[in-house]
This record gives sequence, C-alpha cells and structure tokens, in this order.
Amino acid sequence: MKLLLSILLIFLFLGCSGKKPNNYNVFKTKDANNVENDYIQSINLVLKYKYKLDKRNPSSYNKKLSKKIVKHIKASENIVYLYDKNTKLTRYQDYLNLAFNTEEKIKNRNDYLILGLYKLLFSAYSAENFKMTAFDYNMEEIKKAHKNLQILQWKIKHTKDKNGKYLFLTWQNNWQIELLKKYNKTNRIDYNGIKNLKYIENGRESIFDPSNTSYELIIDKILFLLEDSISKADMNAGELFIEVIKASTMFI
Repeated sequence: MKLLLSILLIFLFLGCSGKKPNNYNVFKTKDANNVENDYIQSINLVLKYKYKLDKRNPSSYNKKLSKKIVKHIKASENIVYLYDKNTKLTRYQDYLNLAFNTEEKIKNRNDYLILGLYKLLFSAYSAENFKMTAFDYNMEEIKKAHKNLQILQWKIKHTKDKNGKYLFLTWQNNWQIELLKKYNKTNRIDYNGIKNLKYIENGRESIFDPSNTSYELIIDKILFLLEDSISKADMNAGELFIEVIKASTMFI
C-alpha cells in the first residue's frame, strides 16, 4: 500500500511540487480544499480582529500602514514586515514578542499583534506552497499554532505594562479601565471610588454590565478552524490513498 501510494504521489506531483499548477484545483482532494478554506476563514477573522482592535485602541496602530497590511493579508502574502531597531522582522515569534514587550514603550503595538497572528497562521498552514491532499499539511505545525493561539488569547486578556496598564483594551468596560487607573495610583478600592467613576456616575455603564466577549469569540472561531484542520490533516495511509484516487481525474 505504501509503495503504491508513493508511486501515485510522485506522478501526480511531478512538475507541480511547491507551486500551484495552472489547473491545481483538479488535483486537490476535498479535504485539502477544506483545510485551505479553514485558513482563508482564519485570516478573514484576523482582519475582523484588526478592525475591532484598532477601533478600541486607536492610538496603537500605524494609520498610514494599515491599508497595506490589510492588502497583503487579504492576498495571503508573506512580504508584510516591520522593523525593530533597523532589523527586519520575519518570524511570527518576533512580532508577538514585541507586541507583548512590557519593559519598553512599543509604538503601534496593534500592528505587531495582528501581523504576528497572521504570520503564525501563514506559517502553520505553509500557505505559500501548493497542497494536493490534507496530508501535505504539517499537522505538528498546525497543532503548535493551536497551542500558541491559546497562549496569545490569555496574554491579550491579562498582560499589563510595568505601570499596570493593559497592553490591549478588548474585554474591559470603560468603568473598569477608569477604576484600574485609580487603583494604580492609590493601591486601594472602596465603594465611593467605584460610585464616583465617570461612566458609573453618568449612568452610561453599570458594574453589572457584562464584559465584551466579542474579541475572544473571534479567537475561539480561529481555534475551532485549527481544530477542524487538524482532524482533516491527521489521515492514515489508506484514507490518503482514497482521497488521492478521488481527486485524480486522469490516468497516469
């Protein structure tokens, strides 16, 4: 079975390995198309997250660079990059480490987070290479991305800088941000301090208002898509053989 499968793959991949042939959709299996669709949906969710994050944190992104970033993400290109101290950043780890740097004042922190998230997915799916079957995806890389995304989700929610300020405003209500500022100055909270908060006092918010979960829901959707990809990429040799046969429309 393994020998036959290897021969079949060699013939079908001949001349198109690493690049998309002109009629590449003819060769792709259903599961490969599904995994690719998971990736496309994921990067669309990254763009949705960028829009919400920039709106909530308007002083933390480069407005001049924003359209360029969106353009390259939509095109699923790997040429979007920023610099750190004159060094071009290429790895998603570099972007995310800067996004969560709590010791320095990071300008345009949103951009590092969004590009780090995008590059994490681009790397996990090896999006620059043609895949004929779901088996061609590196399942371990997709699993690693799933784990990293869970860490990322936690860090977005909890990380503060050395002055006690949240790096990213997502789930917080305005009165919670205002209260945190007071707490950072006095190191104490009392009833009057809460009652006299601007957003509580004018009735625009209440301490009983739920937190904003829409940011976490976007990340949860990406996590679900990664899980779906893992389930499809985790194929055994027999399943792969059947998928290849179904996808091939010509004799070899």
